[in-house]
Amino acid sequence: MFRKFCVRIMFFFLFLPRTILSQVENVPVTNPVYHFLKHLQVRGLVDARSFFKIPFSLSEIRTILREVQSKQSYLNHYERKLLDKYLVEFEVMNRNNAVLIPSATDTVQVLSLRLFSDDEKFLYHYGREKNYVSVKPLGSIRSVAKFGEGTNQLNANYGNLGFRVYGTLDSCLGYYIQATNGKFFSGDKSFGIQEDKTLANSVKFTLLNSDFDLVESHIRYQSNWFYGGIARETRFLGSGVTQSLVVSDNAPPMDELFLGVMFKNFKYNFSHFSLIAEPITPTQAGSSAIIPSKYMVLHSATFQFRKLNFTYFETIVYSERNFELAYLNPFTFLKSVEHSLHDRDKATMGFAFEWNPFRNFQILGTWMMEDMIFSEIGKNFWGNKTAWNIGAIYSLPFSTDFAFEYTRVEPYMFTHFNNINKRTNDGRLIGTYLYPNSDEIAISIKNFSLGRYPIILKLSYVRHGANEIDSSGKVVRNVGGDYNVNHSPTDSDRVLFLDGIRMDSFVASIYWGLEIIRNFNLQLTIDYRKEQNQKGYLIAKIIFRFEDF
Repeated sequence: MFRKFCVRIMFFFLFLPRTILSQVENVPVTNPVYHFLKHLQVRGLVDARSFFKIPFSLSEIRTILREVQSKQSYLNHYERKLLDKYLVEFEVMNRNNAVLIPSATDTVQVLSLRLFSDDEKFLYHYGREKNYVSVKPLGSIRSVAKFGEGTNQLNANYGNLGFRVYGTLDSCLGYYIQATNGKFFSGDKSFGIQEDKTLANSVKFTLLNSDFDLVESHIRYQSNWFYGGIARETRFLGSGVTQSLVVSDNAPPMDELFLGVMFKNFKYNFSHFSLIAEPITPTQAGSSAIIPSKYMVLHSATFQFRKLNFTYFETIVYSERNFELAYLNPFTFLKSVEHSLHDRDKATMGFAFEWNPFRNFQILGTWMMEDMIFSEIGKNFWGNKTAWNIGAIYSLPFSTDFAFEYTRVEPYMFTHFNNINKRTNDGRLIGTYLYPNSDEIAISIKNFSLGRYPIILKLSYVRHGANEIDSSGKVVRNVGGDYNVNHSPTDSDRVLFLDGIRMDSFVASIYWGLEIIRNFNLQLTIDYRKEQNQKGYLIAKIIFRFEDF
């Protein structure tokens, strides 16, 4: 018995990949591993791990994959195959690398037949003991088109190139930078901006009529249970099937100073974001633009258990002054502090949960509140502003997740008496894409049997009650349907959900990706959209790219 034990220990150390040590940089939200990890959580194979806040660090993802690797008997053939792919990609198992510039640890030349292999491809890669650095090229060619009888036939064609540098120093300091620059080739620029955040997030393209450039980056320090850093990168905060009510990619990435603690059953995070307020002058960019300062503070506390994760969160949006020292305190109750600062700012609080009552089934949701007068509950008072979503995911035996979600945003949600403090970044909602006075019913089917990228089918029906406006654009009846328009003394104190001009829409979309060879992939999205009293039309988007970004 002792001899067998010694043999197993020797086998473990001999075949343990050299990069199993901690790497603490974040893995970008564009990586499809997050779809698979959520699927594994629904399957009941990921315990005490909340998905309220994404992205995860590379070491966190490796830990989850190793945990699932120990439970492989619960996986079917397709899930095991996909798990093996990610175990190699994230170097939990040995991985072959091919590089353009050789290093002390990687010398296999990528400009050979290895370019067409399953090797991980880098410009440069070094990984030994406590220090790692990876440099990858980024590139894509993108095309989006609109088709439909009785609608304008539109298209946009563009591409971009860039690089990504990431790694960890001394097993505790993670770093990441991704920068791209692109050119618009042909088609309708306004249509491209409307359909693709890659274009919409570039001020250089949207306002200065030039090429488009984007950057995301972070520096993240982690030591045992403590982490902290500074970042500009896409975040998802909120529990939902397709909705992230608190923070999403609906608006451009925000600059963030953050710190927190992580234990097995508890996480706490403090973030101070710098936002872009809308200019108060007609000039939108340049030396003549006057843009007030604007910030958001977020606290979240997450309790993680085997079948239940619960998060309490609160945020404050404040503006037109320098950093508020009271809000820089990571260990305080923000709403009480806001009261003490003379009620000038916009407060939000709420909770989120993920509950697996049994294997292969999860109930999840988020509830958030901006204002509440308890004596007015149930009386259609305009000031009781809430937004919430509730969903359920069932994992079918053949590697398919079936999900349902209902989301509701009450009138006047996200507005504020100081219009600068509305819950936006650069004019777009920070979290959900739903306007106030709206709801959505969504059904999604996600299948993992065809490789790294799941096939996703989504059906969505949105109802919205819009404000009544005249021919000049002036609001003649405010029903709380626009986050840009707050309640005024002349507006009714009582609101009726979905009152106003009904603007309902139906969307059926299918998404599919194919990894042709490692790192080279093809993405296809087709939407059928039908807006109220209008003919339906198709939006098709195709992307050929190197790497996920």
